[in-house]
Amino acid sequence: MNIAEQFQPQIEKLYKLNIESLLPVPDSPASITEHEIKKLIGVSSALSLSEDPKDLILAYEIMSRLLESSKESAFDITPAADIILSRLGNFPGRTLLRNRYSDDEQPSIPISLALERVAREAENSTSDGILLTDFQYKLLTALQKQSSLSVSAPTSAGKSFILNIELARRLKSCTEKAVVYIVPTRALISEVSSRIRQTIQRENIDDTTVRTAPFPLEIESKFKSIVYVLTPERLLTLLKPKNNTQKISTLIVDEAHEIQKGNRGIVLHNAIEIALSKHPKTSLMFASPLIKNPGYLLSLFNRNDNGQFFTETISPVSQNILLVSEVNRKPNMVNVSLLTDKFEIAIGERNLSFRFRDSIFKQRANLAYAITKNDDSTIIFANDPSDAEKIALELSKLNKSFEPSNNIKEFISFIKGEIHEEHGLINSLQHGVAFHYGDIPSIVRAGIEDLFRSGEIKYICCTSTLLQGVNLPAKHIVIENPYSGTNPMLRSDFLNLAGRAGRLLQEFHGNIWCIRPKSWADESYQGDTLQEIKSSMAKIMDDGGTIIQELIKRSLTDEKDKEVAEAGFSKLFHESMASNDEQLIDKYSTSDTADTFSKNLIHIRSLEITLPYETLEAHRSLRPDHLQNLYNHIAGVLSIDHLSLLHPFEAGGKERMSNAIDLVCRHFSWDAPIDSIKYRNLICNLAHDWVTGKSIGSILRDRVNFVRRHDDNKQSASTIIRQTLKVIESAIRFRLVKYLSAYEDILELALLERGFSKDDAQQAPYHTFLEFGSCNRVELGLMSLGFSRFTALRLKKIIGNTDAIDVEDYLEIFSTININSMDLPKLCLNEFRSIIGK
Repeated sequence: MNIAEQFQPQIEKLYKLNIESLLPVPDSPASITEHEIKKLIGVSSALSLSEDPKDLILAYEIMSRLLESSKESAFDITPAADIILSRLGNFPGRTLLRNRYSDDEQPSIPISLALERVAREAENSTSDGILLTDFQYKLLTALQKQSSLSVSAPTSAGKSFILNIELARRLKSCTEKAVVYIVPTRALISEVSSRIRQTIQRENIDDTTVRTAPFPLEIESKFKSIVYVLTPERLLTLLKPKNNTQKISTLIVDEAHEIQKGNRGIVLHNAIEIALSKHPKTSLMFASPLIKNPGYLLSLFNRNDNGQFFTETISPVSQNILLVSEVNRKPNMVNVSLLTDKFEIAIGERNLSFRFRDSIFKQRANLAYAITKNDDSTIIFANDPSDAEKIALELSKLNKSFEPSNNIKEFISFIKGEIHEEHGLINSLQHGVAFHYGDIPSIVRAGIEDLFRSGEIKYICCTSTLLQGVNLPAKHIVIENPYSGTNPMLRSDFLNLAGRAGRLLQEFHGNIWCIRPKSWADESYQGDTLQEIKSSMAKIMDDGGTIIQELIKRSLTDEKDKEVAEAGFSKLFHESMASNDEQLIDKYSTSDTADTFSKNLIHIRSLEITLPYETLEAHRSLRPDHLQNLYNHIAGVLSIDHLSLLHPFEAGGKERMSNAIDLVCRHFSWDAPIDSIKYRNLICNLAHDWVTGKSIGSILRDRVNFVRRHDDNKQSASTIIRQTLKVIESAIRFRLVKYLSAYEDILELALLERGFSKDDAQQAPYHTFLEFGSCNRVELGLMSLGFSRFTALRLKKIIGNTDAIDVEDYLEIFSTININSMDLPKLCLNEFRSIIGK
């Protein structure tokens, strides 16, 4: 019997005592005795000397729960906790201990233990005196030695902090020319670029710039190095021949486990593959949360020989997984249990001050309100934006006594004046509640995040944007039957979400409240902590590519399935160009899947593709036969100069864009609802407003007014706003961007083949205009520096059009302007100060 089993009754008692204080209506369990405290300190001390990660985790759990559960005891456990946390290398936890229990002082301990503490500090200190956790020190050492690295660690383990330290070191050494930091979504670009920019400013690295758009440095640029923070799609644009002018020296892939997810996983796979083929000497780093096989990512890109990989399971903040179930015939009671790695601990039935039988949105709101105390913060997970708004509305009804701060009042005024006077956030923010999802304008999302981090709002209702790295830690997360998109949440995603519970340097534990866990579509709250990943392409080919066969037969009806199948079809085609049949059979075919795979390969080999390889490669997320069909149509038209895209402000610009949209819809099989003339008109009108820099507030007001004039159902403004934002983000900034990017390149190719000069063949870059929401050079330049569209449009009015060579020259212009004289909303000023550095 090991030590944990020997003292299991005392450990369980400690856990129960610790959890009781979290419950909406706490019971009064027996307090822990001084004798039991001393025993548990001994257990924690012994476990802290182990090399087994599970023992080390339990040592932390016992010690941290003792701190929280024995506050009234006369026995001071702070010195013991200080040495145990030092042994564990959990220096953030030790900082919290000293801040909370010893007035930031170093507790006095016997000389032998004090020497041990000093030795541990020395082992984990950088040359600059920065104190790191064991994992952080290991990661920093690996980054300095390896050209290829794949690391997996809990969400709050401090990966980003170490990446910043190492990035600063590399930039100072002048060995880096172009660093690309890949993030999974646009929602994360602002956060990561801001963090990197602050590091560069703090370290006085003057010859480096940060860009969030795939615009290469100008030849005359004064900058020696550039750091790009890009989505996979933007990286593919940077890798196009006309943009691929700099050697990528380092490629960092954050949230790398996203490679296993559908269409976006294949896009990420393609982007990394092309980057490494064009820049084979680049240093490569993958960061993922809690995956069992981080080395898989290195093998996927043939980096095993010169690479290192490891997995960390210990986090400086731990999580309580609390299962909350209804009690039969007792609507005001719940049954609570705590799920640990080793066992499930029954906490028991507890009374509630509300009925646990009302609508699911009201139940989540009631539970969140009941568990959130004092300075706590709570995230309530929602499966889609509509659900997030409904939960926020219910919470707002409960938090009526809330008094909004001046910052909240200013933010509300901003939303009323600049977004829409009936926006759902206006009501919820007045009661200390916000909702957050990917389609919300980035400047509004940033405002919500700032208020939540500062503690001015305590509740945020959030969708799966949180899974993709947005840094919004909270003490509590409330979750019920979670989905990511249209599929039940994977175990790996649940662990990633759970890792957001517990604020580093503020809490020893975070809490995840799982409502009615037995009714979940997938019981992702339980299972192995480490999950094995496999690329999305490998998953598609597990059965030989049945979904590709269904695509070829035109039997797929679900849009998401079609996207995945098309991406797999395209990837298989490109692999067939680089490999012979025997190699592909060895890679993807088995005796059980041979028939399906053979049919796919025969079909792909039968395609008549004449387009140049660089055109096909630049658009690997699109089917090559669709690209070829578009080319054949354009090449077969008697006169094609009328197909050229004009600048949006030129006469006929909107009409040319609309014609191009009609063509790509036809040739890329963009099905319903795009087949609807009404919907296509909406796409074209919104796209034109978007690229010509019309403010988001004007776009939303016009749309709400239009729908209300023509819709007998009288939809709420919130619904219309949500639908409009989804069209802009999904249809215009995603689908149309990739389709019109291909249209531009294919049309330019056809014009060149007909004898047009390069200048005459060149197309207006609508794919750039559409993604960023402007066709103005200055506004696009400002957005490439990290400014939101909203702020960039405002700043352009201040500086006008300039002859700047580098977009960074705009920053020099702004450095001469008195910030206080700028007529800008506070949100814009905050953004401005962050990027300018003053």
